[in-house]
Amino acid sequence: MVPSFSSDLIPNILPGVIWVTDFWMARWLTPIWFLGVGVLLGLLLLVLFLGVCYLISKIPALDTLRSTGAAHVVAGIGTLVCTVLASQLFKPVFAGGLSRDDFALDEYVLFTMAAGLLFAILWWSLLYCSSHRFFLELKALISDGVGFYMLCVLGFLSIIGLASTFLVESPRAAFASLPYYLDQVRSLTPGSQEQKFTIPGIQNDAEAKFVSIPLKYDSKNLLGIQLKSDKNLLIGDGPTIADFRGPGFQVENQVEFNWNRSMGVEKCPLPLSQGAEVWVQNQEIGDANLSVLLSTAPAVPQASTFLLSALFVALFGLLFFLMQAVAPKASAIALATAKSELSQPLPLFLMSLVGIAILLFVFLPFITFGEDIKFLKENGITLILIACTFQAVWSASTSVNEEIEGRTALTLLSKPIHRRSFIVGKMLGIFWIVMFMFLVLGSIELLAVAYKPIYDARESSLEQPDWRQCHFEMMQTIPGLAMAFFQAVVLGAISVALGTRLSFVANFAICFSIYMLGHLTPTIVSSAEGGLPLVEFFSQLISAAVPNLSLFSMEAAIDSDIGVPWSVLASVLLYTVMYFLMATLLGLLLFEDRDLA
Repeated sequence: MVPSFSSDLIPNILPGVIWVTDFWMARWLTPIWFLGVGVLLGLLLLVLFLGVCYLISKIPALDTLRSTGAAHVVAGIGTLVCTVLASQLFKPVFAGGLSRDDFALDEYVLFTMAAGLLFAILWWSLLYCSSHRFFLELKALISDGVGFYMLCVLGFLSIIGLASTFLVESPRAAFASLPYYLDQVRSLTPGSQEQKFTIPGIQNDAEAKFVSIPLKYDSKNLLGIQLKSDKNLLIGDGPTIADFRGPGFQVENQVEFNWNRSMGVEKCPLPLSQGAEVWVQNQEIGDANLSVLLSTAPAVPQASTFLLSALFVALFGLLFFLMQAVAPKASAIALATAKSELSQPLPLFLMSLVGIAILLFVFLPFITFGEDIKFLKENGITLILIACTFQAVWSASTSVNEEIEGRTALTLLSKPIHRRSFIVGKMLGIFWIVMFMFLVLGSIELLAVAYKPIYDARESSLEQPDWRQCHFEMMQTIPGLAMAFFQAVVLGAISVALGTRLSFVANFAICFSIYMLGHLTPTIVSSAEGGLPLVEFFSQLISAAVPNLSLFSMEAAIDSDIGVPWSVLASVLLYTVMYFLMATLLGLLLFEDRDLA
């Protein structure tokens, strides 16, 4: 669930914040504003990265590294070093605090692999996107074809975000919450941390003295406090009772005290004024052991949407640039494939059909006992997946099989283009087609999901939900869209590999069979276990050869209103990358000895 916070705290922290809570459009546009501003930040990061690459391009030694291939070695070494440093630096985080166990090995390994992937993209992009040739081709890269289409979609989301700034609630507080996440990364402190102190007791019948403890916390981000002590203590904000600017707080022996933000500032045991010290008095003989467990969260937790959206845009933007910089021949084939297929009427027809259906799902009543929004999420994501998968199979057949049968591929390969570049280019072309369609249809799905709670409340004559509820429903949909995208990429890559040998009808039939078997793989394996050896053998063969598409399913999480851990998304991403590479290898093997004459 999204952490709640008391709105009474915000005006004390940031006066002059805009509040527009009674207008339904403000409740709807506030989540979209978070998303649009995050996309804009991602685009600005890409511009900043290109500026850094332009400065690096002035170094003459890099041209020599790229021409000799030594840049790949440098990028590989840099990636390895940065990955090892990051894994060791963040290892204490997984040893406690963020993880449920003492040490979450699976999460640690997934984090290390994700960090390695990120550093690889950064290093190769820095070394190869800083060439003069790349900057000469940059204008055509983003002003024509699929690059221009995706930029238009991202720009449209950014414009919506900026235009709704004066309608949304508490924009200043949202921006002020961003440093919290940066501090978390810089200090490597989890959202909950325990600090322990020893407070000296009364000595020789003298008066108990106040002792200052180095308790580190930010009052604006406090979500909860837990105090435990084996002695009676008095906590205040001054060295004597006369110096207290607020009421002191008594901690009783062996009595646990818990405070959360909803209880209000007047019941907080710690001083909340900026720069205040914490003074503790031990009222008994003998040293006291004080344990302070602080739970922190930003004033507006939804501000994390800024960072997630910016990271998504920056990451896929770098992949798009890296494709052109590292493999220009394959990139030319990919961009030509994407441009040719997107200029056909089929993508527009599919996107229009699915977009209208998603919008209709918002207003059509269903017999779901008040759970219409779950129907909207599940069926919207499923329709997007079906449309993108059908487009991927169709494009694989028209751009691969028909070019081979029509001798177009023979003309293309008569130029200095290798067969590997042809297959890799087709794979990347289908990938960017799927990405563009998910950007368009995913944006429509998020807009619809954000509005659905407001519409349902109106239809049921209930109190209109807060914008935080709209934001929660929207963010819960994003993992489902990511899972569907991964699944469409896997099926699209398989269709490209099959397109080197099969026509559209056969390709579609096999991909449809793989889709059905992939979702039934766990059921087939479990039902055949302990049965006839031959049946069990074939069930194991199917599970090994066919991708387990049930891993991409989000229906259970949506029905249960639970979030998806980052470790699950990371594992599915790695699974997708593995099958994409396997499909590429299969396509290379099938196309290597294909007679084109």
